[in-house]
Amino acid sequence: MKKIKKALLFIPPAVTFKDRIDINPMPPLGLGYLAAVLEREGIETKIVDCLIDGWSDHAEISDKMIRIGLSFKEIEKIIESYGPDIVGVNNLFTIQRQNAHEIYKIAKKVNNMIITVAGGAHPTVMPELVLSDPNTDYVVLGEGERTIIDLVHLLEGRCDLSGLDGFGYRKDSRIKVLPKKRFIDDLDSLPFPARHLLNMDKYFGLRSSHGDRRKRRFSPVITSRGCPARCSFCSAYAVWGRSFRPRSCENVIKELKQIKAEYGIEEIMFEDDNLTLDSKRAEAIFDGMVQSRLDMEWDTPNGIAAWTLSECLIDKMKKSGCRTINFAVESGNKDVLDRLIKKPLNLDKVKPLVKYAKSIGLNVGLFLVIGMPGETEDQMWDSFSLSRELGVFTPHISIATPYPGSELYDICKKQNYLCSDFTLDDLHIRSFAVSTPEFDGKKLKKILAEGEKYLLRSFFINSPMLFLKKCLWKLLGDPIYFIKKVSIFIRQKSGEGLR
Repeated sequence: MKKIKKALLFIPPAVTFKDRIDINPMPPLGLGYLAAVLEREGIETKIVDCLIDGWSDHAEISDKMIRIGLSFKEIEKIIESYGPDIVGVNNLFTIQRQNAHEIYKIAKKVNNMIITVAGGAHPTVMPELVLSDPNTDYVVLGEGERTIIDLVHLLEGRCDLSGLDGFGYRKDSRIKVLPKKRFIDDLDSLPFPARHLLNMDKYFGLRSSHGDRRKRRFSPVITSRGCPARCSFCSAYAVWGRSFRPRSCENVIKELKQIKAEYGIEEIMFEDDNLTLDSKRAEAIFDGMVQSRLDMEWDTPNGIAAWTLSECLIDKMKKSGCRTINFAVESGNKDVLDRLIKKPLNLDKVKPLVKYAKSIGLNVGLFLVIGMPGETEDQMWDSFSLSRELGVFTPHISIATPYPGSELYDICKKQNYLCSDFTLDDLHIRSFAVSTPEFDGKKLKKILAEGEKYLLRSFFINSPMLFLKKCLWKLLGDPIYFIKKVSIFIRQKSGEGLR
């Protein structure tokens, strides 16, 4: 048994494509919440975001990939200097798992008595794999604020394993996993994230942070947890559960006032999976933002469930500072939505809502997913056609990716739909890792290219000046990738992809 006095929490470095950096730093609210409950317990805590602290540091790891963030030598010096009792790593994505495991290894090298703890989406859905690394002592499954304190109490001899939930460990060289059954119902009982440990000034001024940012001083905020929808491609339920758990409107407004006063926040990213699921509560939050004269712009990078919206709610969103509504539509084909994606959405409701949002001056984004097993090429083109009809010519198009924990992953494993050379390193939205009787990765890549080309041509024909303005913005933001995309566009045959 040992007294836990100091905790060191990491966002690890990240791998990305050399010719297309598809990651960007964002203040890590998950670690902010963990740090807040640890500090409330009297434990000195430090947060190190290796990505933002080493944003200009690029290390080549293959002919296509680079690693961005603090070097492992720098991470070792931080651990040595701080002398923590616990080292925790937030490992959100499976493709980033090796960087997290390197930190566990370094911690044990510095001091074998350091307790290493893995948390985040990847350890939640693959705890046995994570614990197969002897440098990883424990895994926290799902939301961790209650579990991390239970772990501290366990290490200090103040409770036993019978009281833990959502927890993985080794006993007698055997891996044991206690399933996540209990979630925090009263989110108002949690302290606000420990932003004083996040070095917020380092993030201010970033051009992109979970989407393009409009203001210099921004922050993510989470007002609810849990998603009752059962979209087959999604694994978020494993982390947050299926029950919608909202914070009170008063609690949300209190946090917004605090970050406005302490950090001068001008823009909010509401990171909820279901910000407007309870429309009355959403209206109360937006009314409170207006009444409090917060004067903050905001958007929803994870998208909005269209079936929760109304013209009245959209009005309140606009008045409270919303600048962009991202409609999480996923597909323009009803059969794909109902049978394959299993999203409870009536497409007929989307069109008038998009039209109304645009009429009052809101920007509109669209999330689409193509390449679901069982989806035909014509059904994929229904999505491109819907996007064109809605006047959203640059939608965010994801390739259906079988993330562990999702129903899609289970289907692909069972039906042998994963490409023959598939590895966990292929789990990103441009991996084209699924091969079905309807299409393979090569064909899907061609369909995507033709669809994007079709939409860009439609954009130019419909709004040439806005098209050129967007091109200039993309050129300034990522010139190498922009020139590459233009080159590919020009090389393609002029009639290809038009329908």
